[in-house]
This record gives sequence, structure tokens and C-alpha cells, in this order.
Amino acid sequence: MSMKTIEFHILQNFPPSNLNRDDSGAPKDCDFGGYRRQRISSQCLKRSVRQSDTFREQMNDRLGLRTKRAPIEVAKLLVQQGQSETRAKAMAEEFFEALYGVNDKGMTDYLLYIGTEELQRAATLLQEADDNTGAVAETLATLRAESATLQKKERDAKQKEIDEAAKTFATLADQYKKTYPKHVRSVDVALFGRMLADNPAENIDAACQVSHAISVNRMNMEFDYFTAVDDLQPEDNAGAGMIGTVGFASSCFYRFACVDWDQLTRNLGGDAAAAREGVMAFAEAFIQARPSGKQNTFAAHSLPAFILIVVREKGQPVSLANAFEKPVSPQRERSLTDGAIEALSQHYDKLKKVYGLNGKAVCVLLDGADKAEQLSRAGVVVQEDVHALLTNLKQTINT
Repeated sequence: MSMKTIEFHILQNFPPSNLNRDDSGAPKDCDFGGYRRQRISSQCLKRSVRQSDTFREQMNDRLGLRTKRAPIEVAKLLVQQGQSETRAKAMAEEFFEALYGVNDKGMTDYLLYIGTEELQRAATLLQEADDNTGAVAETLATLRAESATLQKKERDAKQKEIDEAAKTFATLADQYKKTYPKHVRSVDVALFGRMLADNPAENIDAACQVSHAISVNRMNMEFDYFTAVDDLQPEDNAGAGMIGTVGFASSCFYRFACVDWDQLTRNLGGDAAAAREGVMAFAEAFIQARPSGKQNTFAAHSLPAFILIVVREKGQPVSLANAFEKPVSPQRERSLTDGAIEALSQHYDKLKKVYGLNGKAVCVLLDGADKAEQLSRAGVVVQEDVHALLTNLKQTINT
């Protein structure tokens, strides 16, 4: 099967929570369909997937790092290869200074999304460089330290020495860039992509798109007024040791993500087996992972009530968010979640009929024979449980 996209549509109801907050500490929100909705950002959801035990255990050594500490990690690798700590630190910092810029703490100026194999490649390049490279790095470290204490005129003269010595690492940086592979081994980098303005050769087009999760219902934000009491205060002091408020809301979220199979395979250098493993790890993690925001306060650890996976052989991915343009409300005999599943099923059925959408669709839902019948009419195969759902997906992408 030649696959273009794999879509994930999830409905998940949360009790009072503040899973993803804005700069004021309130739950993030947005306007959709003319109504305020609670929101969980795409970045928050992707980090929840990347950091989940499910994803990390399945991908194991095929994970990247989002960090400013790349020079520190490369220095550790150089020490393991026999360099002294002082020389290793100087070599790594000068190399990354030439590549991206390094601050006075020995870290890159901005976050890098980098695979462990890329750190190893940098360490190997430095280790195999000219024998004089380590000495040059230590000299540069000394020159930079001296320059920081000088007046401007003397500092300008010292800078010329620094620039001349730094050419050694500029050459190594150019060599690193020119030999940079067009693909990566780290599955999360292949899925979520990266962009480096300083070195476009390292850019990776994301194979996975994740939408901001929005509530299917109208948002009703509330505030919890809380106090903390000093356990050792005198009995005649009735005041609180601390007073505060925290915003929260309860919502049923629609979550959507899609994976471009062809792009993922290209990013992994044509390794279809790694791409399959990546899709399955992402699928399970996207279903299971939850944001960590204010969980110690609210413990909002809910699982999805509905999961729909659509594999399309051709065409663009299709979001079903417009099923909730009009907010869903609970009715006397119908819960908010049931109403959301009904709205999504009807919208999906309409899109299939009007646009003739292709795709193999499978789903799982917690309960409701009536909803299963409606989904079946829309051409969706209803599975008994999440294990069966994921098994079906695995069989499809193995075909």
C-alpha cells in the first residue's frame, strides 16, 4: 500500500484542570465558531508525546534531544575518548561557537533539536582532527578570558588573535555542515522536524502535524480560591500563611494529528521499518499521553472516550474540528462526550459523501451501541479495544 497520511482523531473529556496555561497562569483558550474554547497548544501535546514513557521505551536509542547543552554533551564524549576535561570542554565550545554561537555558560545561544548520533558525529570529527586542534582550543579559551578583562582598544587587538585562531574551528564547522546527512536516525526529529536558520542543511521538514486541541463545548473558566496555613503559627492567629487563586475549567477536547508516511520515510533515509516503529510509538503515545500542567493540583488523568484512525492512500489530511463549530452541550439523556461523538460521526459521514473521501477508518469508543451503528454506516470499522485498534493500524502500515 502506498500511504500518504495517517490521521488520529481523539475526543477526551477532562474534569476540572489547568493542563496548559498562558502567561497569566489561566488555562489557554481561543475563539472558535464565535465562542470561547479551552485550548491545549500543539507544542504542549507534542512534548507530552516526546516525554511519555510509552514513546521513550519504544524508541529507546532513536530519540533526539532539545537542548542548549550540546557542547557539554560532546565534551563528555571527548573525555570518554581520552581527552582531558579542560581540553574537551574547550574543543566542544569552540566547535559549537563556530556552528551556532555559545554563551558564557558554555551552552548554545538557542535550543537545538539534535539526535544522539549527531552529537557522536561531532565528537568523532573533533577527535580525528589535527593533533594541534586541542591546543588551539585551549589557547582560544585563554585568549577569550583575557579579552574580557581588557579595555576596548586592547580588546580589539586581542580579537584579531582570537579570530585567527578560531579559523581552525570554522574549517571544522564547515566540514561538519558539508557532510551533514539529508536524513536523521532520531525518530522524534523525523516526526516533528526542526529548523536552524544558521545551517539550513540541518533543517528537517516535519512528517507529523499536531493541531491545538480545542474544547467541543463552550469554555466556562472558574477560579479556585485557596489558602495555606502555617502549621506552627500561634493558636490566637487565625490568618492564613498564603492566599491565592488558580484558574481552571472542565472540557471535552477534540485532538487531531496526522503523519505523512512518505515524508517520515524520507526523513529516516528510506528506513521503512523505523518509520513503522515510529508511527506505532507515536500512535500509542498520542492516545495515552496527557499534559502535566497543574496535575498535582487537579490530578486530571482521563483517558480518551473515542479514538478514530484514518489511513488515506492519497489526498490531503482532513481535520474534523468543524464538527464542533457549534458548541456541544449536554442534554438530559445525552452526556457532553456522547454529544461530541455524535457530532463528529455525522460530520465525518457528510464529508465522505460530499467529497468522496477515501481512506480506511477504524475506531474504538468506551460505550454506546447506537453510536457504533452510526459509525458503521459512515464506513468506520469499530474495534473492541485500543489493542485491537493499534493491531489494525500495524497490519495496515505493514501491508
